[in-house]
Amino acid sequence: MGKNINWFIINLGLFILGIATVFSGMLIQVKYHMGNHGNIALNDYVFGINYQGWSAIHKISIVALSLLMIYHVYQHWKWYKVVITKKLIIKNQQVLILSLLFVLVAITGLIPWFIDLLNGDEMLRKGFIEIHDKLAIILSIYLILHIIKRLKWFFTTFQKMINKHSTQHRV
Repeated sequence: MGKNINWFIINLGLFILGIATVFSGMLIQVKYHMGNHGNIALNDYVFGINYQGWSAIHKISIVALSLLMIYHVYQHWKWYKVVITKKLIIKNQQVLILSLLFVLVAITGLIPWFIDLLNGDEMLRKGFIEIHDKLAIILSIYLILHIIKRLKWFFTTFQKMINKHSTQHRV
């Protein structure tokens, strides 16, 4: 059960951080990027938080999510190798597309940070943000589908953990 608890905790962390990342990212996209023609209303507040606050939430959650995602891929590395070596790509295309989209969204999200840090071209930075925003919408859909397909595992594993915990305390 130890392996399942570890996997459950990692998956729960991915779920929570995924929600925080998707929510903050979509909020930034809809409230601050869309229709503003490059003039972000920095002092507009949503749920008591301004643009800088939402941006910080998004950046912190995505860094934590990325670290957990790296560990998650490490946990499933044997699966990736089997899928690729045995040519099971078509059968597992949803997870592989999700993985590829995650990497592309991460790269197109990180490049604008570096362009900004290096005082690079603002139009190039905004171009990458636009690509990032569009890919993130597609990633969000794949992420939701991925979670839905694994809900039974979440609930079953959680129930086993609760049952094991409650039987240990009855003795």
